[in-house]
Amino acid sequence: MSRENLQERVYRALRQALMRGAFPPGRSLTIRALAGALKTSAMPVREALRQLVAERALAMLPNRSFGTPLMTVAQFDDLRRIRMRIEGFAAAEAASRIDRETLLRLEEIDAEMAAASRRVRRERFIELNQEFHFTIYEAAGSAVLMPIIESLWLQIGPYLTFVFPDGERPQVTHATHRPVIVALKRGDAAAAQAALAADIDKAGEILKRVATFAAEDG
Repeated sequence: MSRENLQERVYRALRQALMRGAFPPGRSLTIRALAGALKTSAMPVREALRQLVAERALAMLPNRSFGTPLMTVAQFDDLRRIRMRIEGFAAAEAASRIDRETLLRLEEIDAEMAAASRRVRRERFIELNQEFHFTIYEAAGSAVLMPIIESLWLQIGPYLTFVFPDGERPQVTHATHRPVIVALKRGDAAAAQAALAADIDKAGEILKRVATFAAEDG
């Protein structure tokens, strides 16, 4: 594998891990540990981490190490409001474009999430939640929207750690996905936008009660 391809693979792996809550907020990331987990040398990991700092997905710590940012409650609420607007808009766009095959996949994901919830399969539940959302956003057919939404998910990703308290069922339910599917089946853009925004809003309210936040400035 060429250096460029290796660098891209490491970057994408770390990016995906961040979006799926693999690294809790406020955690310091060790290059050596990440390189071991990814079975690579330190160099591509260091470069990938620097790229993620440039994207504001990670923070550079005072000792020149890397870590996941700890948001204040105000920052969390701001991010939630923006996600509701942008991702809701993507759902509205998808309503007139989504095909039968994609709708069937959303139904499958919904059923798989229910099973993952019952079996307390944390990683699978979060992976399926991401697939549900991004299946809809990809159906919107906008090359401009996707990078914006991915950037938002890189910021919220560490807080998905709090979806599952240790050894418990998920705090966030997938039941709010149902109205989104119904609206998309009807091709109702306004209802799809409202349902998707409500899903993000509800999850945000729940996470805000159980997550760890930074102290507010001042």
